[in-house]
Amino acid sequence: KRAKADQSLVGLEILLNPSYSVEVDPAQYVEATEDVGFEPTYGRRYIFSDLKRHTLAIVTRLNVAFNPYLTLQLFAQPLLSSGEFLTHKQLERSESFEFDTFEEGTAVVSNGNISCVGGRTCVTDDERYIDFDADGETDFSFSDGDFNIRSLRLNAVLRWEYRPGSTLFFVWQQGRLVESDIGVFDFGGDVGALWDAPAENTFIVKVSYWLGL
Repeated sequence: KRAKADQSLVGLEILLNPSYSVEVDPAQYVEATEDVGFEPTYGRRYIFSDLKRHTLAIVTRLNVAFNPYLTLQLFAQPLLSSGEFLTHKQLERSESFEFDTFEEGTAVVSNGNISCVGGRTCVTDDERYIDFDADGETDFSFSDGDFNIRSLRLNAVLRWEYRPGSTLFFVWQQGRLVESDIGVFDFGGDVGALWDAPAENTFIVKVSYWLGL
């Protein structure tokens, strides 16, 4: 009677490991442009930026034992991350950690040309412009690198020992990934975008049969 009672007992284990971090990289490499007249870095200008990054991850594990012969294991890891490029600057000279910081200005379009009023860098339509010599004419541009990444990895395994030594496995795997160029961490918006992202599902069935010889 005691053995039967133990077999009918459902075992449940839930493990949650959330993590949240905010990091600022003061010298994230961005771009490089040729400038043969700029000797301090041998004819190239190297652009860097302060990168502020938010990352939220929740590792979830669920183990369920319905009885000694039927178990379920679930692993899920949602990840939300954003990166915002803050202050742009260029390396002042080679073999140093010294930078010339560009003041942020406002992009103004005139006769098809873009100038940065009030600073040496500005952004418009997800394109960043730089005026190295502050003469009112932008010299270089590149795509603004702000980003948001939302991803989900999920694995579920149902194990059934249908006879002693013989086991049947049902496996379900799902992956979701969506990226955007927003750059601002928004928990509600990021979660909504993750669940709206298309999912890639994989189903696997594995059977083992024990032959008693």
